[in-house]
Amino acid sequence: MAVFVSASDESAGKTDRDHFFFCGWIAPEEDWSQFFTPAWQERVLDPPPAIPFLHMTEIRSPKWRSQYGLSREQAEARVDKAFDVIDQMGSLFPISISVDAGHVLDKFIEAKVVASSGGKRKFEPDFICFLAYAYVVLSYVNTMHPAAEKVDFVVESKEVITKYIQEFHSSLSNALNYIGRPELIRLVGGLIPGGKERLPLQAADLLCWHTARYHAKTMDAADGRRYAKIAHRAGVKVDLTELVAKFAAALLRPQGKQKARTRRAKLKK
Repeated sequence: MAVFVSASDESAGKTDRDHFFFCGWIAPEEDWSQFFTPAWQERVLDPPPAIPFLHMTEIRSPKWRSQYGLSREQAEARVDKAFDVIDQMGSLFPISISVDAGHVLDKFIEAKVVASSGGKRKFEPDFICFLAYAYVVLSYVNTMHPAAEKVDFVVESKEVITKYIQEFHSSLSNALNYIGRPELIRLVGGLIPGGKERLPLQAADLLCWHTARYHAKTMDAADGRRYAKIAHRAGVKVDLTELVAKFAAALLRPQGKQKARTRRAKLKK
């Protein structure tokens, strides 16, 4: 039975009111390990001068490039090679979830997410986007690969974000029961934090970075040329902005004769 792996990343924009993106690739674990990883290592990272990883923020930084003896032209060539590898990996299925972050903050201005650990935080876009992303991933695998055993979720290890993503992931079973999709629970695998050196996360970074800039219309000609290689690939792209009002109405509605007040979205294991 096949194990699938989702590698994802997020882009929050320049301010907390910009469009928020949660994007990633889903593919069989064997395709990641046996085909993608060696091709990426050999063609993207190892050619001299070798680099430890490829993330768009760093590859665009003159200081970072100088650290590894990489010219701007060589850096652009590495990004081209990265898109070539992704383009040739037909099994990589892209998923993009986005939302107007300012709209979420306005609708849930008084709401708090209460984690299983007891901690509280603002109801922010990453909560909605991760749950929507996970739901799309599990639905896709359940429909297209019914013999699959599970889906593991690989996310970049970041101090605060990883902690909350772990909490969100722990709530998936309850969330799937709540929306009437208990058949997807069997597919919920582990949450695997990884560093920038984890190769599938580098592919997720490229997808998220270019998707966010395509939406913001801030791509240059080279960015657009590369993005065109994957823009028309079969995948799922969802903007949750129009659904935020429904989420807010469901979570924050008054009960009985009481006036509307803050309702807590609880994350339970």
